[in-house]
Amino acid sequence: MAPKPDILKLKSSGTKFDIVKVISITIENDISSYLKKEKGIDIPTLCHYLGINTIGDELPSFWSKIYDYPDQVGLFSLMAAIFTHHENIDLFAHKYGNESMSGTLTMQEGKLFTNLRSALVVSGASDKIFRTKKEVPYDLSKLFQSGDVGVLMKQLLINRLVTIGYSLKESKEKFLELTTELDFPKAFSLTNKQFEDWTNGIGISNSLYELEKNGITYSKYGRIKALKVKQWLNEWDNVSKFGQKNRRKPEPYFYQFNIPALLLKRIYEIHTRHAFVGRKDEPFSQRKHSEERSNEIREFIKGGFPWSTISLQQKEGETFKNLQMPGWLPTSIIANILKPDSLRRQKKIEEDSVIKIEQIDDNFAELVLPSKIWSDKWTPIVSPIEIIDGQHRIKAFDHISDLSGNFDFPVVAYHDLDFTWQAYLFYTINIKPKRINTSLAYDLMPLLRIQDWLEQDLNGPDIYKKVRAQELTELLWKSHISPWHNRINMLGNTGESKGSPVSQNAFINSLTTSFVKKWEGKIGGLFGGEMTEGQEDVIQWDKETQAAFLILIWRSINTAIGKSKVEWVTDLKARSTDNLVNSSGIDLSIPFYSPLSFLTTDQGIRPVLFIFNDLCFVANEILGLKEFFVDVDYEKYTSDEIIEIIVNAFRANNNINNFINIISTILIDKFDWRTPSAFDQNDLIQDTKRQHQNQFRGSGGYREMRVQLLRILAASTEVLNVGEIDIQIKDLAVEVQSKLGL
Repeated sequence: MAPKPDILKLKSSGTKFDIVKVISITIENDISSYLKKEKGIDIPTLCHYLGINTIGDELPSFWSKIYDYPDQVGLFSLMAAIFTHHENIDLFAHKYGNESMSGTLTMQEGKLFTNLRSALVVSGASDKIFRTKKEVPYDLSKLFQSGDVGVLMKQLLINRLVTIGYSLKESKEKFLELTTELDFPKAFSLTNKQFEDWTNGIGISNSLYELEKNGITYSKYGRIKALKVKQWLNEWDNVSKFGQKNRRKPEPYFYQFNIPALLLKRIYEIHTRHAFVGRKDEPFSQRKHSEERSNEIREFIKGGFPWSTISLQQKEGETFKNLQMPGWLPTSIIANILKPDSLRRQKKIEEDSVIKIEQIDDNFAELVLPSKIWSDKWTPIVSPIEIIDGQHRIKAFDHISDLSGNFDFPVVAYHDLDFTWQAYLFYTINIKPKRINTSLAYDLMPLLRIQDWLEQDLNGPDIYKKVRAQELTELLWKSHISPWHNRINMLGNTGESKGSPVSQNAFINSLTTSFVKKWEGKIGGLFGGEMTEGQEDVIQWDKETQAAFLILIWRSINTAIGKSKVEWVTDLKARSTDNLVNSSGIDLSIPFYSPLSFLTTDQGIRPVLFIFNDLCFVANEILGLKEFFVDVDYEKYTSDEIIEIIVNAFRANNNINNFINIISTILIDKFDWRTPSAFDQNDLIQDTKRQHQNQFRGSGGYREMRVQLLRILAASTEVLNVGEIDIQIKDLAVEVQSKLGL
C-alpha cells in the first residue's frame, strides 16, 4: 500500500544559506556549474529546489523555459525555494500574504527568517533597503503578469505534489483541488480564482484589485475631461525636417488633465511586461528604473519632508510626529497617448486598448479610456500611454497598498508625438536645467546623441561624447578584468609611472575620434553615431555595455599576443623584463605592456580603436550589435560586477566574440607593433626597420598605421561563419577603405 500523501515531506532545510544561494545561481543562469560540481553548494538543497532526486537526473524543462521570461526569473526562483518546505508555505499562506499579490514578512529569531528575508531581497520581491529591516514588504505581482509563466509554475507545483506523495496522474487531474486544499494559492497571495486563471495561462494584475479597493471605477473615470493647451507659433512651421523619420509634425496643442495615480499606474505598468524583445527598430532603450528613487518618493508621499528621511523606528515613535507634512507632487507627468496602429517594440497596439480623444470644443476634449482596463482579462501587448518624464513618481505607487484618501497626478499629454520630439522634451526637461547628469541622460534617451539641433548646445552631443569618453577611460582603468586596469595615467602629470604609459587625455582623444565620434565620412562612431546616415538608428548601449565591449577587444588583443609566435612578439618576450611593470593585476603578455610596443602608446591605441570601430560599424547588422542587450539589475551589482557580467555575455555571443578574435589575430600576426626604440640604429638591418617604424610617429602616424592595418585586413583570407553565411573579413575591410577613401 502506497504511503499517504503528506505535505510534511517537503522539508528541505531552510536554515542553510544555500536556499538563498539557489535563487542567485538561477538568476545568473549558472545551475549547470553546480550540477557538475564545478562550484560548491549543499547538494540535497539544490536537488530539492530543482525537483530532482540526484544531480545526475534530467532537469525539469521549466528550468530552461523560464529564461524566456527574464523579468520573472527571480520571483519564479523565490517561489520554487519557498515550496521546498511545508513551514515556508504555511508562513506565506497564513501570516505574510494578503491576497493582493503581496505581503509583509515579520522577522523572528532564527536563521530561517534571516534566509527568507534575504531570499525576498535577492529575488527582487523586496527592495534591497529592507535587507536588515524587521518588517519586509514584498510584491509578487510581476510574476503573475505572464500567463506562460503561470503554466511553468503549474509544472513546478505538480513536481512538488509528487514529492508530497500524490501520483503524477492525480497531481495533474486534481491540480486545483489539491493545491487549494494545501493553501498553495494563499502562499502566492492570490485568490483561488486568480490562481486558477494564472496556472491556466492567463496573465493577471494586482492593479485592478487596487482600483476596485479605492473606488476607481469605469463609471467614474472612464471619461476624463481635458483642457486643450494651445502652443504653436507660426514660426514653428519652418522647423526643418518635418516629415522625416521620427520627426512627424506635432499637433498644435497638448492636453492637460488629472488622473488617479493608481489608474495611471494600471495603464502604464503594462508597458514593461514584454521586457526582453527585439530592440532593432525601437528608438528608446528600456529606461533604467531606480527602486531607491521610487522608494524615496513613496516615503515622501506618505509624510512629506523631512519625515520621509528619518528611520522607520523614528516614524513609529511620538517624538517625530511633528515632522510629518503633506507629500505633494504638483509637477506634471509628461506622457504621450498612442494613436491606433502605433508600434512599440515591433508590436502593434490593439484597437480595444486605444485611448480615444473626443473633441468637445476649441478649449476642451474628453479622453475615453478603454473599458477593458477594468477587466481582469486585460493584458495588452502595448500600453495606450507612454511616459516621457515621471516614471519614478508612478512607480512609487507600486508598494502603497494602504492608500487612503485621494491622490491624483497632473498630466500633460501629447497625442501621437513622434520619437524625436519625445527626446527633445526629455532633453529640455531634464538636461537643459541640469537636473540630471548629462551622460546619464544620453543613456536614458539614446536618440539625443545624434540630434543636429543639439550640436551647438554646451550640454549637447559634443559634451556627451567628451564626458562619455572620459567615463569609458576611467572604467577601463578601474575594472579588475580590463587589460588597462591601473595602466592609464589618470593624473595627467608629466612624471608618468612605468606602469601607466598612456595618459588619460590621450585615451579620451582616441575614443572621441573613433568609438564616440559622430557620423563622419560615411562612417560614424559605434557609440556616438547613426548606423545609417539620416535613419537615427543608434546602438542603445549604456556606458557599462560600451566599456565591456572595449574590454572585450583589448582582452582579445592580449590573448592573440599570448598565442602568437611571430617574430616581433617572440623578440619582445625574449628581452629582459627587469624594468617592466605590469600594474594591471591580471595576466598580460609582455608585448602588451612593454615600452617597446606601440600597443602601450597613443600611437598604437588610436589605430586599434579606429580599426575595431570601423569594422564593427560596417558589420553591425551581421553581428547583431543593435540587438545585443544584457538585462542586469543595476542596483544589485557594482559597476565593476556589471561590466564583468556583460563582458561574459559578449564572449558567449559566438558571432561577436569570434569576429573580435579573428580581427585581433590578424592585427597581431600580420603587423610589427615594435616602436623605433626596439631597434639598434648601429645595426644596418635593424636601423632600416627603425626608420620604417618612424613613419608611425607624429600626428601623421595615426593615419598611416590605420591605412596599413586596413590593407593587411583587406588582403586577409580569414572567414567569419554567421549561421549558414560565410563573411570574408577582407570584404569588410575593403568596404571601410571605400567609405573612408583610403
